Amino acid sequence: METKEAIFGRRSVRKYTDQPVSDEDLMEVINAGLVAPSGINLQPWYFVVVKSEEKLRELAQITGQVFGKFKPVLDKRFEKNPEAIDETEEFLNTMGGAKICILVFLLKDDYEDYTTVVEGTSAAIQNMCLMAYDKGLATCWLTAALRGGVGEEIRKKFAPDKGPYLAMLTLGYPAVSPKMPPRREGRYVII
Repeated sequence: METKEAIFGRRSVRKYTDQPVSDEDLMEVINAGLVAPSGINLQPWYFVVVKSEEKLRELAQITGQVFGKFKPVLDKRFEKNPEAIDETEEFLNTMGGAKICILVFLLKDDYEDYTTVVEGTSAAIQNMCLMAYDKGLATCWLTAALRGGVGEEIRKKFAPDKGPYLAMLTLGYPAVSPKMPPRREGRYVII
């Protein structure tokens, strides 16, 4: 696959099939994250791959708490598309049926330049999204748990000796093929 195809073809997918992801494909996705660039090569990320049904249920119980806190944001954001609010609630409660969730943390909690380590970790997440797409898999990069105030609960349950929770990727074979939403105007300038 060409890089351009991966960049422009990748979408956030919120419904997955039951088809299992091979360990080989999973490791390629993880390794793509591990080779991301980071400021002064800190490699500040730590990934927890959640595969067991029991742990996925526990994770969904935590993320399901977020909807009530997050709903006012969604009401405002999707005022003209209320179906998206219901879809978001279902997704937060079920992870779209994904059989794998990758939790993303900082490796430790005492980095001097928080912004830089978050930037590097974001590059790792994007690498994993692109590699997944290259393998015929799909992802959704979730930040709702962090915004909804349950990041610390996720950290305590899944990586208590690591730094802050930053995000989650659902991973699996897509059950839907979302179209690219329209791009917004005024997002760049060339000077």
